[in-house]
Amino acid sequence: MMNLKRILAATALIACVAAPALAEEDSDNLSYKRYPHMFIGIQGGGQTTLTNFDNSKLITPTASVSFGAWFTPVVGARIHANGVWNKGGINGVEELKYDYKYATADIDLMLNLNTLFGRKDYYPLNVYLIGGIGLNTAWDNDDANDIGSTVLTNVWDGKRFSHNARVGAQLDYNICKNVSVNLEVDANNLNDRYNSKASNKDDWQLTAQLGFAFKFGYKKKPVVVPEEIWETRIDTIWYDDTEYRDVTRDRDIKREIFFEIRESDVETTMEQIQAVAEFLKGVKDAEITITAYADKAPATRSST
Repeated sequence: MMNLKRILAATALIACVAAPALAEEDSDNLSYKRYPHMFIGIQGGGQTTLTNFDNSKLITPTASVSFGAWFTPVVGARIHANGVWNKGGINGVEELKYDYKYATADIDLMLNLNTLFGRKDYYPLNVYLIGGIGLNTAWDNDDANDIGSTVLTNVWDGKRFSHNARVGAQLDYNICKNVSVNLEVDANNLNDRYNSKASNKDDWQLTAQLGFAFKFGYKKKPVVVPEEIWETRIDTIWYDDTEYRDVTRDRDIKREIFFEIRESDVETTMEQIQAVAEFLKGVKDAEITITAYADKAPATRSST
C-alpha cells in the first residue's frame, strides 16, 4: 500500500512539473482534430466490499488498466480491468479478517456531461458518467477456509465467478494534448457470497482511484490553402501583398485625340496618351473607356 502511494505521488509530482510546459493549445490554432482519439489509462487507489464489518478496516489497494476511445465529444467507451486484493471480516468475540484476491473485466460506456450539456466541444476539466458490465473472478480464499465453515457458513473454495455491473463517475483534467489526470469512483454490483457471506442480496464493492490517461490517434485537420490574391502596386510590379501610397489624383480623366483626315501620325498625341498611362498606374481598380469615330464625309471636316 505504501509503495502504491509513493508511485502515485511521484507520478503526480512529475505531471505537475511538466504541466506548464505542456499547456493546452489554443483551440483556434490546432493542427489536429480532438475527436475521435484513443487512450490508455492506468489507475491506483483503494477498495472495500460493503459488509456488516467495519469497512474502514477492510480497505485494500487496487489497481486498474484500461484501453478505450472517445468517438465524439460526448460518447466514449473502454475495456477496463481492475484487481487485485480484497478483504472480508467477521464480527464476534474477536474480530477475524481474511484476505482473498479478485480481478474484474468490464466494458464501459462513458458520457462527457460537460459537452453533453455545454455549448462547446472541448473543456479542460470534464465529468464523465460511467456505466458498464463484465465478469468478476475471485480466488485464493484460503484464509476464509481456515476460519472454518462453522463460522463462515457460505465460504467458497477454489474460484468464485460473478457478474459485475458498474456505475461510476470520473473527474478528468487535460494537462496537455496527450495526457490527462483523473479521479474515479465506482460502485460494483456482484453476486451474493462474493465475500463468503450470504445476505440474500447482491454484494457491493466500492473503488476510488487516481490515475492518468495517455491519449493518441488524433487525426490531422485538412490543410486549407488560401486563395492567392494578386494586386498591383504603384510601380506596376505584381506582388502578393497590397500597399498603396496616398497620392492625390483626379478620380476621373478624359482625353480627346483628333487625327487629321486620312492621317495616322500619333507623335503629336503622345502627351495625352502618357497622361492616361500615368493615371492608370496610380489608381486601383481603374476602368478605361475608349471610343473611336471614323469620318465618312471628309468634306464636312475642316482641314486646318
